[in-house]
Amino acid sequence: MFNLDIVKKLLSILSALTTYSVMAMPAYADTLDPCTDASGIASILCGFTTGKANNIVQNVIIFIIIIAVVIAIIYLLYGGIKWITSGGDKAQVESARNHITAAIVGLIIVFLAIFIISIVLTLFGVKFGDLAIPSLLNGTGGASGTT
Repeated sequence: MFNLDIVKKLLSILSALTTYSVMAMPAYADTLDPCTDASGIASILCGFTTGKANNIVQNVIIFIIIIAVVIAIIYLLYGGIKWITSGGDKAQVESARNHITAAIVGLIIVFLAIFIISIVLTLFGVKFGDLAIPSLLNGTGGASGTT
């Protein structure tokens, strides 16, 4: 009777054409301001300016670095305590040495990450406090304000 593969292909083509014709609407991005009469969560997002975003990015980076250093130091102390309480057992001393080595490698990686971030920002002529996130809204640093 009907070849099932041909029916599946026809249905998928018909589905794609229907979706394209229904979903493809013109974009009026230059004239549309999503923050006009915004309420609820939208008003909170519209109040989110680039200055606030810059502070959030900086604070998140600093927080991650601080957490990484604290975790590495705790791991280093754990390895030291494990070494002290090993009682001379070679397996426990080796395990403690591995903990200490991993903690030191972790600290080195964190400080290298800080160093690399500062070098990249210096190469681009940007200070860490001057990070700028572009905005799409008119008058806030985006390209749409130039029309």
